[in-house]
Amino acid sequence: MLLNIIGFNIAWFGLILLENRFIPVVLLWIGLHFYFCKQRVAEAKLIVSVATIGIVIDSVLLFFDVFQFKDQLVIPLWLMMLWIAFAATVAHSLQFLSRAKVFQLIVGFIFPPLSYIAGESLTSMTFGFEVLTTYFILAVIWSILMVLFFHLKKMFYFQEKNNV
Repeated sequence: MLLNIIGFNIAWFGLILLENRFIPVVLLWIGLHFYFCKQRVAEAKLIVSVATIGIVIDSVLLFFDVFQFKDQLVIPLWLMMLWIAFAATVAHSLQFLSRAKVFQLIVGFIFPPLSYIAGESLTSMTFGFEVLTTYFILAVIWSILMVLFFHLKKMFYFQEKNNV
């Protein structure tokens, strides 16, 4: 779990600060993540699902001008990669949230929106609304997403466990 959270934080900072130039490092980390993962099929389903949902949500937020990227009509590749990196934490370093939906809601309401706010000041992304408005939009969305992501984790890992 410690290596997982360290890897994600390196990925977050690298992608935020260096954007697309840091993608090869994140791909290496994801490769190592899968190499050490015991339930690879469940983990692959989880990562693909979480990343796809996140990319779609961020794309919708871009469409509604919650996010703005200079000269881009789609979210950048580095943000898509950040979703993949985040997805790799759900069954590992965020495992402590698995059994408590209330904590999933609370963590989703507080921390991911703060991450976007911190990232906005360091990247080519800007907000189309005031920071507080953006925070609450993200807080509501992420509260729901965190519960959904842990539901998916439980479902995929349960399926793989029972298929063995």
